[in-house]
Amino acid sequence: MQRKVYGRALVVRGFTLIELLVVIAIIAVLIALLLPAVQSAREAARRAQCVNNLKQLGLAAHNYESANGSFPMGKNNQLYIDFGGGAQGYHDGWGMLAGVLQFTEQSPLYNAINQGLGCYQIRNSTVIGTGITIFWCPSDGDILNLRLYEAQAGWDGATLPITYSSYAGVMGTFCPGTTNQQSITAENGIFPEINGPSWLQPNPKPSGNVVRISGITDGTSNTFLFGERAQSKYAKVASDLKTPCNGTGNCPFEGSGWWADSDYGDSSMCTKYPPNIKKPDVQVIAGPCDGGSVSGMTASSNHPGGANFAFADGSVRFIKDSINSWNYVALTYDANCVPVLPVGTQQGVYQALSTRAGGEVISSDQY
Repeated sequence: MQRKVYGRALVVRGFTLIELLVVIAIIAVLIALLLPAVQSAREAARRAQCVNNLKQLGLAAHNYESANGSFPMGKNNQLYIDFGGGAQGYHDGWGMLAGVLQFTEQSPLYNAINQGLGCYQIRNSTVIGTGITIFWCPSDGDILNLRLYEAQAGWDGATLPITYSSYAGVMGTFCPGTTNQQSITAENGIFPEINGPSWLQPNPKPSGNVVRISGITDGTSNTFLFGERAQSKYAKVASDLKTPCNGTGNCPFEGSGWWADSDYGDSSMCTKYPPNIKKPDVQVIAGPCDGGSVSGMTASSNHPGGANFAFADGSVRFIKDSINSWNYVALTYDANCVPVLPVGTQQGVYQALSTRAGGEVISSDQY
């Protein structure tokens, strides 16, 4: 701004329109340069918190193994009682995330579980309706403090509150859609399915397998324990997050991501499909041998380029989307939904990292 004096009069000259536009353009460029840096810093902080969550889950699983002689069970069935007078039966039991509650400073919540009843009964609604901070990745922001209500989802006809998890235990290379002894025996991860009645504590005579630390012969540093599975990544639209579940499939997470349930796509997942599989592929490849929604049982995250995994040695590493993986389109299945690779085809590095005793040799520069 220039000032000129003519006689006794003071003349003030302001900015021209061109000068003002140049200043605005410079400010806009500076903001454009700063925003990515700010967003990158925020994402780095969220990713660090996610890594910390997985470290705590890994430590809790090892403490569970030390206390009980095995890691928590994977998918299992549990007795349900129909208080409306109907028949009793078996349905999805409590998952491994429920099993490690007592080792994640959640002992009061663990002690509140009525272990004689399944997670879908009204007497356990307080527990399943409680959101657990350690189960939430900050980058999976849509499920933070999210509680939806499933109308008459309970075995006893009750309307139940549903809360979610960004993490799941790895059951191996595939999640079978058919529950039988052949497909369960083929599950090769740390959290295989238990075929039959079971509880949170290890069943002394399970018809499936519980895994002990000695059973990880591939090496704990080469075996997945838990992985990310971002629920919000596959939401329909943002407004759906506020839509109550009503049993008709109209809410985005109705069939997956429940932390209490041991089922595929809830607290269990597998490496049948590569991380962060594209949404169009999810809609095409689902078949009769998929034990749940493809997106729900597949590793994913909102971190750019990959997802975090907790390994059985207690470390947490970032697995890139570009990791070597088998050609899932070429997979065929036998009558028991056990995947069969074409002759001459080998499983990928990603699948090898999910097996506990596959005998694969994997170097750290392969992922």
